[in-house]
Amino acid sequence: MTATAALPLQVAVLDACILFQGRLTDLLLHLAAAKAFEPIWPDNIHSEWMRTLHARMRIPIDKIEYRRGEMEKAFPAANVAATPTLVVATQAMSKTAAQRKDAHVVAAAVIGKATIIVTHNIKDFGRQVLGHYGLSKVRPAPFCVGLLVTHEMQVLAVHRASLRRTPMSPTRYIDHLADDKLGMPRLAPALAPHVGSI
Repeated sequence: MTATAALPLQVAVLDACILFQGRLTDLLLHLAAAKAFEPIWPDNIHSEWMRTLHARMRIPIDKIEYRRGEMEKAFPAANVAATPTLVVATQAMSKTAAQRKDAHVVAAAVIGKATIIVTHNIKDFGRQVLGHYGLSKVRPAPFCVGLLVTHEMQVLAVHRASLRRTPMSPTRYIDHLADDKLGMPRLAPALAPHVGSI
């Protein structure tokens, strides 16, 4: 019997609005560590989520820098640098100030050979610009639902490990994923049929 070839890992940029969140960030990084996808981010994204986390949560800078260091150790190939020329070219195609501000994210995706940008700020990435580079944009919930389809074993393993760290039952854990604080209401119903596997 011939072994089924593993699907290639999707390369995804994790936007700053994703990386400054607690449980959501942890879930995505655990999924990446389980080889459900390959994450990338430029220094600009690091700087933005670190500033936001410090400003909103008042977490000491040294703890935030430690977290960044751990991310870099866990994913040494994730940090990519967008060329200034590509950033300027992307800004020139952008229609709004918000899109021009996030041109560095698109440029990093191009340099890092990503196919998708995971973000809450969907409007900050124009379809015309993304189409020019063969990119797409997605919110974290549908992104994780898609990973459940393409990398089911890895995704379920991550949720099993997460469940072991809580006092919840599998059913309660799935309900917990629908919590507004996690911001991923579509993930819970997608996982519900797999409750016996977590």
